[in-house]
Amino acid sequence: MCALEYLRLRPAERSCPGLDLGAERFSIGLWVGEATTPNTYDRAHELAERQREMARPTDAFILDRCPWCGTRIMPENKSSDPGDYGVRTSPSSFSFFCPREECDFHGELPVRVVDAHLYDAPPSFLLGTVDKFARLAWEARAGRLFGGGGRLRPSLVIQDELHLLTGPLGTTVGLYESAILRLCSWDGVPPKVVASTATIRRSGEQVRRMYGRDVQLFPPPGLDARHSYFSEPDECSAGRLYVGVMAQGHTAGRATVATVAALLHEAARLPEEHLDDYWTLVAYHHSLRELGRTLTSARDDIPAQLIGMGGDGKGTRELAEPSVQELTSNLHREEQPRLLARLEEGCPSPAAVSLLACTNMLSVGVDVGRLALMLMLGQPKAAAEYIQATSRVGRHRVPGLIVAFFNATKPRDRSHYETFGVFHRSLYRHVEPSSVTPWSIPSRKRALHAALVILLRHGHGWSGEDQASRVLDDPGAVSDAVKRLVAWVEQADPAVTSDVAAELKVLVDDWRDEAVAARQARGALYWSGQGRSTRHILKNFDRRNGLWETLHSVRSVDRECQITVKGARG
Repeated sequence: MCALEYLRLRPAERSCPGLDLGAERFSIGLWVGEATTPNTYDRAHELAERQREMARPTDAFILDRCPWCGTRIMPENKSSDPGDYGVRTSPSSFSFFCPREECDFHGELPVRVVDAHLYDAPPSFLLGTVDKFARLAWEARAGRLFGGGGRLRPSLVIQDELHLLTGPLGTTVGLYESAILRLCSWDGVPPKVVASTATIRRSGEQVRRMYGRDVQLFPPPGLDARHSYFSEPDECSAGRLYVGVMAQGHTAGRATVATVAALLHEAARLPEEHLDDYWTLVAYHHSLRELGRTLTSARDDIPAQLIGMGGDGKGTRELAEPSVQELTSNLHREEQPRLLARLEEGCPSPAAVSLLACTNMLSVGVDVGRLALMLMLGQPKAAAEYIQATSRVGRHRVPGLIVAFFNATKPRDRSHYETFGVFHRSLYRHVEPSSVTPWSIPSRKRALHAALVILLRHGHGWSGEDQASRVLDDPGAVSDAVKRLVAWVEQADPAVTSDVAAELKVLVDDWRDEAVAARQARGALYWSGQGRSTRHILKNFDRRNGLWETLHSVRSVDRECQITVKGARG
């Protein structure tokens, strides 16, 4: 984006003199939750002021360096010069700039991370998470990201890691997608959707239900499934080696300590030119409880085991506490890039990591070239997770070695151990099909009304907080929104089209009754609560007033309830 913006501002430096890059700025935006970036200018201004008071400022605004010249956005240590802090903030504005005066983007960087800034000036390229979809029903200005009002609508949608959109999450996302893609194609031209995944089965059914269209596989296979015009197997390079371990007659904890110690010990005995190849052991866990046990063992049991192995006169590998790290949701966001940078440090650097205990956080998007040794503690529930996790090692120069540790007391682990060779010779054949049912009855009860609200609020311009009562004044817009949703269901899941149409009619009737009641009380009908005396149609799950319980995040799709154990009956 910086390169495009640079060329847009300097026509004389373009290789094609007749190339017209327009008058609108090229920019990139990040649309994620408030835990990652501030949602408002006020919140961003407060955060920036706190950064200026800190002894060691952090990358609280995600962008840590200038993408054009590499200069740090925030200084390493507290500075008295405001120009050393690459953010300009006020209660009503926010922008990045490069602190280096010689940089071409010393004036302003084309990067936007504050929600209010994204709505004021929608970027050319928007990075976001599906969690934000639910906010479209609540946010008055969020629809500006999807065009309208003279702005271009999105023409390309890229969905990474499609296989993760399955189960309750994928089901809820699929229903919100119906409204979002309808907004993108409001003028009749639908966007191109590109979804990437390496582990999926029955993709046609999943794509049909989520995106309402057929799927085209790229690259398509040729006469041989292993060869296409774009790719073919590399027979010369080594791949990954999988080794299965199951300790009979030992507890899982004791066997884990012995296996971890053996891997660390033997990696330290490699020739000096290969010492760093397998220096870092990645221990993959399926729960934070199991990970906690490993970290506890790494402070006592594993170092003791290493000492016992080092009695051959060749020295003992030390497992110092700083060399044991964890990559989980417990790690603060600001620490994550520092840990990833540290993982790039190899032996003999004092910062090199010897043992990395992690959960499935590793399997999504982590690419550290020097990692080549993994201990998989137990068999994951899904084959897709197993493939994704184990593919994080051996991605570059050094072949990967994956040691799958099975618990002898678990029947499922024992079964995988007994069929280890067969399973790994046909690994991708065992990938489970994705389960996505956006138009099932529970899904419709949870979010169908939100899709209707999104189309009316952002498609027909009912964005104002007090414009929910327009359901009585503009029946044509309501009818159009209903038709758009029904037409989508006809493409995605034709068997439930009539049921969805009937439910939409009930939702509209309930909405109109609420609007009539508000007018009889000489008040307006609001989208969300504006006080105890107002009527509104969207409400939180823990509130009484309001018409429909509405999600704030597509991840909070399951209800929670308290259970009281009263004890045995006498």
